[in-house]
Amino acid sequence: MAYAISRDDKSPTKSLRRIAREELGSALKQAAIEAPSVHTIRKSIKKTRGLLRLFAPRFDDFDTANAALSEAARGISGLRDAEVLRATLARLGREGPDLDGAAAARAFLESLPPLEITTQAEDLALFVERVRDVRRQAKHWKVTGRGWPAYEDGLLKTLADCRKRMKTAHATGCEEDFHAWRTRVKQHWYHTRLLAPIWPEMLHPREDALDILGELIGDHHDLHVLRGAIPDNFDPEHSEALAQLITTEQARLETEAFTLGARLFAEKPEALTARWGAWYRLWRD
Repeated sequence: MAYAISRDDKSPTKSLRRIAREELGSALKQAAIEAPSVHTIRKSIKKTRGLLRLFAPRFDDFDTANAALSEAARGISGLRDAEVLRATLARLGREGPDLDGAAAARAFLESLPPLEITTQAEDLALFVERVRDVRRQAKHWKVTGRGWPAYEDGLLKTLADCRKRMKTAHATGCEEDFHAWRTRVKQHWYHTRLLAPIWPEMLHPREDALDILGELIGDHHDLHVLRGAIPDNFDPEHSEALAQLITTEQARLETEAFTLGARLFAEKPEALTARWGAWYRLWRD
């Protein structure tokens, strides 16, 4: 079934168990193929953790389950930074207004050693063991309460965190604050996807906008990582040109992210959750 609540789920507990087991099952199937995609596996884990956070205020096992999935994903994430670094350089290396910066990005990319694309078998085996254990436990998870209140608390808290972290990132301009903001944006995106059936025509456009916002902030973070990865022995002219291009790109991303974020989070969290609650009750009736 889709990554979303369903009328066929008789309670929030049923939704939690079904969706979690489906996503973790998908991760395990991907891990079992000959050349598994680490990105696809990690995506299923992130979706499951987003689901858990929606129910967190009413789910006693949240901390244990969330920590177990975080640890499992961390064990197979060794390739991520190397892959993202190359993708970021490839994006910056495309011809554009800053020809010197683009040339520097291409030179850096060409200087990198070949990327080893295999995942260590022992790391994957440990991941499978951990995720199987969580999936077994999911059959017994329980959400306190029924109906909209079971969803409302987690939605409200995550949305309030989005607004708060956006304001902090805007005030400080600190990379750590941008990253913290993106974490909550992604989780609110998952919550919107999960609750989309209550009124798809209204929530799918919000999904799309949140996805764009998450990518903007994610690209900002990837540029920060790239800046720190420029080697000391890199050609000085290339190094300066690439650093300038990174600064320009980050400024553009910040402007776009804050403009979109201001629109998405203009409404007070209490008002949004009350409105979605009314839609939920109409959907269930």
